[in-house]
Amino acid sequence: MHSKNITANEIRWDDKGVPHSIHFRDKYFCTQNGYEEYKHISGHGNGLEKRFAELDPSENGTFTVIETGFGTGMCFCCIWELWDQFAPKSWNLHFISVELYPLSNTDLDRALSVWPPLAEYRKLLSAQYQPHKNGIHDLHFKEQRVRLTIVFEDVVEALTKIRQQNVAPQKADAWLLNGFSPFANPQMWTQEVFDGMAKLSKPGTTLSTFTVAGHVRRGLEAAGFKLEKIPGYGTKKQMLRGWRP
Repeated sequence: MHSKNITANEIRWDDKGVPHSIHFRDKYFCTQNGYEEYKHISGHGNGLEKRFAELDPSENGTFTVIETGFGTGMCFCCIWELWDQFAPKSWNLHFISVELYPLSNTDLDRALSVWPPLAEYRKLLSAQYQPHKNGIHDLHFKEQRVRLTIVFEDVVEALTKIRQQNVAPQKADAWLLNGFSPFANPQMWTQEVFDGMAKLSKPGTTLSTFTVAGHVRRGLEAAGFKLEKIPGYGTKKQMLRGWRP
């Protein structure tokens, strides 16, 4: 497979401070409240508060989250915040994300700076985050308790690398499907992507996404996931929640 080179994503900022991708003609988060949107879709959609709180404090394990589309880093910061609030100190969080069109450090920091609850996480992320050439790059936080792996590749190639290089030894506990809308960025929502997700999943792996597009539902079901619609956030009436039987 020929590797596509990463390309910086040019940003347009609207009058509410929301970043929009010029290339994909789509916004990175909703205008109502991006912070609450990501917590609802990614956190609530995967039941992460409860799952983090129920981890056995006598064990020293790793909870693995894989995301399609790192974007502004908002999702990572929101999940990291939930992890600090609910997970036992004996456990580690491994957050894996893929990105072919990364933001600059300046744009990422600006996008996150409007959310006071994420101030600590933004500063720690900004201090280490730099878009790199293609490949797998690791960042570590909180005395190694939180590990962020960003794979700067096309999504299909990234999922293949994650599997072949054993980046997620225990496979995913939860999937977060981002990467702009299926109509703005269709290559993130193909059967090849869904099949790649299935290979990195285990019984009980969950997923959540903002979209309820028909071909996304059918593709995930064809890959072996069970799905249900639940209330979305803001103007989005519905979103998808799923799991691997």
